[in-house]
Amino acid sequence: MLSGKKTFIAGFLAAAIAGTIAIDPLSIQASTKSALSPEIAFSRQLGLFDQQEFNSRDLNRAISEVAFQNSLSRVLAETGVLNSYARDEMINNGIVDSDGRQRTITRQQACETILRSIMYGWINNSLPRPEEVRADARFKDWRPDTKYGPALDYALKTGVIQGSPDGSFRPDDRLKLKEALWLLKRLHDLIVANGNVQRFALFSDVPQDHYMTRPLINLRNAGAFDLTNLGRRLNGTGNISVRDLGLVIKGILVRNNKVQHINHIDHIIKQYGLARNANRTMLARMTAVLTSSIPHYESDQQILYSDVTEGSGAADALKILARAGIRLGYNNNVFAGHESVSRFEAFGVINRIISELEALSPQEPDKSALTTEKSASATNTDMEAFINRLRSKRERVRRILNRE
Repeated sequence: MLSGKKTFIAGFLAAAIAGTIAIDPLSIQASTKSALSPEIAFSRQLGLFDQQEFNSRDLNRAISEVAFQNSLSRVLAETGVLNSYARDEMINNGIVDSDGRQRTITRQQACETILRSIMYGWINNSLPRPEEVRADARFKDWRPDTKYGPALDYALKTGVIQGSPDGSFRPDDRLKLKEALWLLKRLHDLIVANGNVQRFALFSDVPQDHYMTRPLINLRNAGAFDLTNLGRRLNGTGNISVRDLGLVIKGILVRNNKVQHINHIDHIIKQYGLARNANRTMLARMTAVLTSSIPHYESDQQILYSDVTEGSGAADALKILARAGIRLGYNNNVFAGHESVSRFEAFGVINRIISELEALSPQEPDKSALTTEKSASATNTDMEAFINRLRSKRERVRRILNRE
């Protein structure tokens, strides 16, 4: 078990000790929002710093000790260093103190917390302990406790901690959000690079064995959470806002450079307004845009909804979804477009679209070019591919009818 006060950030090794001097990324590289794009995307994917907008003002604000510790616990749990992101586990393993509830945290305090995380990683073999480390690593304006020397030397050599050109550390400066983002991503990347398997720990109320865990992993990998921060708790049965629904779908479209479809989503959002809760009509229209952005086989399937007016925006969107094998609403052919949709419902539909649409084969001929003569001369391979497509379509229809 480790002991000592919780503490962090990057200043650096004085030239006389380290022999090299690096630019301080925490004050220079992280000075603008554009420079922090990878760190912001990383934070949103892991749900760090609940509901932060990451604008220039927020990025330059000091953060609380609790906010930093909570985000660190998620990084350590996500990378498998800890079994959970409960604060008690960090306390029990000596990474943080039980009384750490300050409104702000200094650079020195944050740095020492990271160093204790590295030391714990050595103990449980999450990080390889180097054979040669310096025990006298220090900074021009801060000499850390000797027990941190090897971990600081390791952090400097691996790039987790860097410093300023003049050799200063500014240990008493308050830690800013942009500095925390930079630091936590470097620690995360170091642990993953050393062979630790990333685990799913995006939301504290979605356990590993939850039925939505796999769909949420798929969504994260597709970029669904790149543009929005839904917080530490998903609250899956709660309503999803128009803004969050739009940003989830736009995140996937951005990953695939679908500019025209992104503009279409922006147009729909503008029609409904950001603050409103999304209803099922909104879900249908946005997911139809997502569906149309993905090349896929289309069937002649029609799903008739008793409460949808022909020619309406909802009707057109539902036709696109039906041809792709996606059904919304209820089993009794009621769409209920005015009903608010939950996050689970929205994410389930989006996951089906990105996971289950039958992709077009690059060699697939244009249907309009097919003739009876060509069909008669089809090879065994052609027939086998055709049969497989029929089986796939039959399975999708079965899932629709059974509401799976």
